[in-house]
Amino acid sequence: MDNEKILYLLDQYNNGTASAEDLKALDSWYNNFEQDEKLMDKLSAPEVKDIEKRMLFGIDHRIEVATGRSKAIVTRLSPRQWLTVAAAAFLILSLAGFFTVKKLPLFHEQDTVGIDVLPGGNKAMLILGNGEKVNLNERASGIISQESGTKISKSADASLIYTPDNTNTPASSDVVTTNTIIIPNGGLYEVQLPDGTHVWLNAASSLTYPTRFAGHSRKVKLTGEGYFEVAKDKFKPFEVETEDQRVQVLGTHFNINAYAEEKVQKTTLLEGSVKVISKMASVLIKPGEQVINQNNNLSVSPFNSAEAIAWKNGVFQFNHTELHSLMLDLARWYNVEVVYEGHIKKRFFSGTIDKSYTLVEVLKVLELGRVHYRIEQEKTTNTQTRLVIIP
Repeated sequence: MDNEKILYLLDQYNNGTASAEDLKALDSWYNNFEQDEKLMDKLSAPEVKDIEKRMLFGIDHRIEVATGRSKAIVTRLSPRQWLTVAAAAFLILSLAGFFTVKKLPLFHEQDTVGIDVLPGGNKAMLILGNGEKVNLNERASGIISQESGTKISKSADASLIYTPDNTNTPASSDVVTTNTIIIPNGGLYEVQLPDGTHVWLNAASSLTYPTRFAGHSRKVKLTGEGYFEVAKDKFKPFEVETEDQRVQVLGTHFNINAYAEEKVQKTTLLEGSVKVISKMASVLIKPGEQVINQNNNLSVSPFNSAEAIAWKNGVFQFNHTELHSLMLDLARWYNVEVVYEGHIKKRFFSGTIDKSYTLVEVLKVLELGRVHYRIEQEKTTNTQTRLVIIP
């Protein structure tokens, strides 16, 4: 098929006027391309650009109609990548999904009528040194407690702040208590520790820390995922302990992903330097590098630091992410149970979706990549919503 014919068929498809014969021809072109990637070399740069624009126009329009979102900001791709992936509402899906979308039911309207899940937000439970539990969602801004010569308060913008109280006498702050903040599924929270360190905690995470850093070190314990901007103090190293490793710093910005259900722990450095220590090895990394801890073996590779903290900045960002791993992120943010029914083929996704989308809006986008689902919700409010992925 010549290139002018391809462009004509894409226009017909985008305008909704493609005949069954046109669609068959497009599928045939894609199948030939999939089997022989050298076809790419036969296209000139202007021809590739024209194909890219036509593909993007059609997919953006369909997503706008389906989700009610007026803009689809797309990750920039190379010409070769554009012929193997298509962009859809912040998500870049396989081109196969783009070409087969007309043949599949686009959205499961009957399955999802009246059933949707709102995105997560600022939610957390604080456990004080005396064991008292404080639901920060229900607590008004202001002072919550005072422990170890430190004021604990909730700010107007829903963050937790620890402030040393210099009016206390030394005797009143001799005992150092420990607090724990727990972020549930569907939650996110920021904490300012007593030394000025800022920590952002992702859904299904927790941080345990003293209300005052005494001695010659600053130690905290993390489960789940957290982004740290550590206050500089050359006399007191800062240390983050997870189940399988320790991260030591003096003053730096870094992200740790240490969910128990994930196969690996990832430490990504944005600024300064950190030392990652496992039971079997230790390594020092520089900004733009990530340490992968798998079975206590450490490996270092370059990494896009912006991608590591996309969750903190309000987006899901995927980079050749397998479907099951992607669903773990959705399960945590939307507080749903994800189950798989039948044989689900492996699929990989790259790109970003705004975390302000509802669950159904995200699923509508994923369905363009041939991800099919149904949402089940029991009548009892205490039962978690189930997201069933089906073949």
